[in-house]
Amino acid sequence: MTTKVNGKSKGNTFERKIANLLSARFKIATGLDQAFRRNPDSGAFMGGKNQIRAKTHDLEKATFGDIICPNNFNFSIECKHYKTSPTFKSIVDGKVKQWDDWLSQAEQDATNCGKDVMLIVKYNNVDEVVFVKNLPVDVESILTYNNYNLTTIDKILLLDDSWFFSFT
Repeated sequence: MTTKVNGKSKGNTFERKIANLLSARFKIATGLDQAFRRNPDSGAFMGGKNQIRAKTHDLEKATFGDIICPNNFNFSIECKHYKTSPTFKSIVDGKVKQWDDWLSQAEQDATNCGKDVMLIVKYNNVDEVVFVKNLPVDVESILTYNNYNLTTIDKILLLDDSWFFSFT
């Protein structure tokens, strides 16, 4: 008998994992133990079909993306944990509907908060990967998909703090 997995719970757990990972990685830069945390709204209030609220509500204290980040963090983070990865053919053809939908959602949130997109994806039995538009020249991209560079989360987290934060 197959056990049904609660997708919302699985997503929340993954978001918490990423928030804790980023908090640990940037503890010195932020001076906080928990500088990143899961967004309890996770796009529900301003995202998707509720996009109109970005034009009718005060955005000064609004939170966008799946992870609430420090104000000077350069990225809006969207997290996705899914069972099955796309086919090789769909990746080569540049037509992964799931990725297109996720990137569109991430772009919407990033635009609303004036930050860059960071989409972190986890498939069952596969390490986390990260989609970003601009990687430093010394970081190798696994592949490029529709103007996004795809690399491992391990490589991203090795980058200097100055790539992640605006220190002004």
